[in-house]
Amino acid sequence: MADASSSYASFFETCLLLAVLLPLISFFVSGAISERYSWIVSFTAPLFLLISAICSIYIFFTVWQNHAYTAQWNWFSVGGTILSAGIYLNNIAALMLLVVTFISFLVHLYSTGYMAGDGSIARYFGMLGLFTFAMLGIVLANSLLLVFVFWELVGFSSYMLIGHWKEKPEASAAAKKAFIFNRIGDAGFLIGLMLLWTNTGTFDLVLLATKSEMFSWQTTASLCFFCGVMGKSAQFPLLTWLPDAMEGPTPVSALIHAATMVAAGVFLLARIDFLFTPQASDVITVIGITTALIAALSALVQADIKKILAYSTISQLGLMITAIGAGSTAAAMLHLFTHAFFKACLFLCAGNIIHALHQAQQQAHAHFNVQDIRNLGGLRKKLPLTFIAFVLSGSALSGIPLFSGFISKDAILTALVQWKDAEFSWRWLVLVAAFLVSFITVVYTFRMAWLIFMGEERATTTASLTITEPPAVMRIPVAVLAICSIWLVVSFNPIEFQGWLFNGLHTGKYFHFGFLSIASALWIILALLVAWFVCRQRSMESPLLLHAFYLDTIYSYVIGKPVLKMADLAEYFDRKWIDGLIHASAYAQVTVAHFIGWFDRAVVDGAVNGVAALSRSVGNFTRSFQGGRIQAYILWAVLAIIIFLIWTLF
Repeated sequence: MADASSSYASFFETCLLLAVLLPLISFFVSGAISERYSWIVSFTAPLFLLISAICSIYIFFTVWQNHAYTAQWNWFSVGGTILSAGIYLNNIAALMLLVVTFISFLVHLYSTGYMAGDGSIARYFGMLGLFTFAMLGIVLANSLLLVFVFWELVGFSSYMLIGHWKEKPEASAAAKKAFIFNRIGDAGFLIGLMLLWTNTGTFDLVLLATKSEMFSWQTTASLCFFCGVMGKSAQFPLLTWLPDAMEGPTPVSALIHAATMVAAGVFLLARIDFLFTPQASDVITVIGITTALIAALSALVQADIKKILAYSTISQLGLMITAIGAGSTAAAMLHLFTHAFFKACLFLCAGNIIHALHQAQQQAHAHFNVQDIRNLGGLRKKLPLTFIAFVLSGSALSGIPLFSGFISKDAILTALVQWKDAEFSWRWLVLVAAFLVSFITVVYTFRMAWLIFMGEERATTTASLTITEPPAVMRIPVAVLAICSIWLVVSFNPIEFQGWLFNGLHTGKYFHFGFLSIASALWIILALLVAWFVCRQRSMESPLLLHAFYLDTIYSYVIGKPVLKMADLAEYFDRKWIDGLIHASAYAQVTVAHFIGWFDRAVVDGAVNGVAALSRSVGNFTRSFQGGRIQAYILWAVLAIIIFLIWTLF
């Protein structure tokens, strides 16, 4: 039995090693293959991720509802303190491991069709592999310091993927904006690490979780960690980078901006929820619901299909963070799980539309903005599979009953009902705002689906386009994700969130308000009716909402322009005073050098040369006495005697 147990553990660890390292191997293989044979990467990269996903499924069902798996190794030492690195795999981490690898595989598979013919296909798949590896590092790390290392690696790989099409100025600008916004948030993360180390002397998550006593420094530290989450998960006020990041390839949007990277912030909060003080939790709740409401309102009036989905993602992330702030990590993780599937499906459906219309445009030599939903219409006839998948995943996003989104949103709303005070307080406003966000979500989702698929074709008819479904390699991932949008993935009961998944995430007592499910369903029906009468028009004008409440403009005036003014002032001060002082110092040094040179030549060298000349003259004079003539010797001797006699006489 011992041998069998040892073999079982060895097989588990092998699967875990393969699940984590195969995406990294994919990165190295993609980088090693020459550009001439880069097409090979389209086969190797999805294969590596398929094996990784299969291993993750096995790991998930092995760890789920069992004891957490831990492993630890010495990493490096500082003074006499040894810092360790290792793995901490519990229910939450196992769930995230499954989500990351499974959706990453589907995106890899989808990308083989969507990115076919791209000039940098090897670099693209390589960065997808590196990104997946970095995400798995965040998921499995047992140390917050190790989390930060992978956190930064995720930021770098996402920067490379957003700016994949370097020839597009918009893509390069979006990549830089995402990188800068994430660095702003990560500065807070780094400060949080310093506070944690100063007060506890450890970064180990298992050890930190055992400390039950709350300290005042924890409020500051947890809010600093939340700053990192605000950057990575695009929370107010660091939210405007995500819509701009839609300039990257659509599969990238599906992977890192719907299912994994932006969800890393939610996962981190769930991982370290034991650090939150009540004051920090209240701040997190307010920021989460503010973000959800701002993004939902902004999505109402957008015309670009990917920007609508981007604002929708921000809004849903806001709801998850609101749930964590309200004390329901389980509800947040449940919605993270369901959101990953239906939002990735929506993005890939958008990719199908963009790909099909671009192909049709090339054949017809036509051109119009295929991402502008006002140009579309009637595509349900041309793209039936995409239409069905879009409706299924859109229904899940809207929270319509019988879909996964309804169950996870019901869990969040129930958590907020339990969290609010018995008497009226600001917590009631959070609950009302959450219901309002769910209402608005239905409206913008209906508007998007209606303008794309229903009614009559617009620009597509004018351009006489022949539109067909994309290849099977792009349809299969969409179909799989659409199936995962129904309620069965989280619960056998279509109106009960306390299914196998929620119960595995939640350990305490949780009350379920049956009437809330009914009220939520009626609320969704009302939203659908409003959407039917209001949102069938092609344009909804609101500059305030279109520009996300002018947050970028505010940043420009409050931060950008003052920073540029300070930069100009610093440049002027540098040029006028610092450079002036440097130049004056240089001139002074040159002048002193010239004076020293003159002094050296005129005085020092003159004195030396004068002594030499005097010595030479004296030498010449005395040498004249030694001419070798006897008459001269007698003359000088007689003169000397005469002088001596005269001296003695006087």
